[in-house]
Amino acid sequence: MNNLFYGNRSIELSHLPRGHGVPVFEGAYRAEPSDFVVMEDLGFEPGGSGPHIWALIRKVGISSEEACSRLGQATKTSRKDLGYAGKKDTHAISTQWISLPDSAQIDVGPIDSALEVLRFSRNQRKLKIGQLAGNHFQLRLYGVVISDLGERLKAISSIGVPNYFGLQRFGRSGFNLEKARRLARRQLVGNQRLHPRDGMAASAARSAGFNAIVAERLNEGRWLNVAVGDAVSLAGRGSHFLASEADLSSIQSRIMAGELDTTAPMAGRISKTSSEQNAFETATLQTDPELFDWMTAIFRDEDRRAVRVLPKKLEAEVTGNTLDLSFWLPRGSFATAVLNEIGTLRELYA
Repeated sequence: MNNLFYGNRSIELSHLPRGHGVPVFEGAYRAEPSDFVVMEDLGFEPGGSGPHIWALIRKVGISSEEACSRLGQATKTSRKDLGYAGKKDTHAISTQWISLPDSAQIDVGPIDSALEVLRFSRNQRKLKIGQLAGNHFQLRLYGVVISDLGERLKAISSIGVPNYFGLQRFGRSGFNLEKARRLARRQLVGNQRLHPRDGMAASAARSAGFNAIVAERLNEGRWLNVAVGDAVSLAGRGSHFLASEADLSSIQSRIMAGELDTTAPMAGRISKTSSEQNAFETATLQTDPELFDWMTAIFRDEDRRAVRVLPKKLEAEVTGNTLDLSFWLPRGSFATAVLNEIGTLRELYA
């Protein structure tokens, strides 16, 4: 975990400020893949006809990339002709759609012990990254309840949790973030073009900066507070607008009702918010000048991301020393951010 820093700030989830105070559960999770079940929700069904085969697959203990590689080998199809909507957790049981070209010859059933095709459909287009609504999670935690779990779950359901990026974004032991630093040290002065193979490193750097800004908002007691000129997004959507003085009270009420969200940047040279909010965010981002200079050299425009995510259909059941959780999150959010608001947890998978 030594690489999980932005400037002098640790961005490991357990070290970041929580939105709801001290943990109410203590224990561990992900002892085996069946403890972490992810079910993709596209938000629509494939059309049923067209030149692209869409296969609903279940993978156990392998990454989405590895699943595509095995499907490609089984169907004698080039990897570049396969598509998926989003990467799913590796150390889990995950169900997701994979699109294949019409030439693929494949049947419903097991590919191997870690991969199974559940059913087929067809669609007019190849499946692309981001083409999903969200994911359903069924998680099992092991440990003890140490405070009022019911009240914490109510607070999470009504207010949400900080929309931190989880460990998956940074790679095991922060590998992706460390790669970003190596690239930054080699970079020449001036704007740079990003090689596709370095995309994960750049994403990790921007995500680390985002986590640092959200943490700073929490430390200053203004996680969900909005000011005139702040960039505010429609909940669950990427579009945003700037808060006006006339609408400030209404906007704050809609934020607390879960209709709108305050936002923080994925770094870029050109800001999309007010000069005041940009000054605060830039000051935080510049605490890691190495990554800040590299990110702003690569990305012309910043992107805005909600600082809060609201889990839906959050349910929990305690049986002995196990806590079973189920909830739905929109695309781009991390289940581990929800777990962090519930307890102090160790990941058991080695």
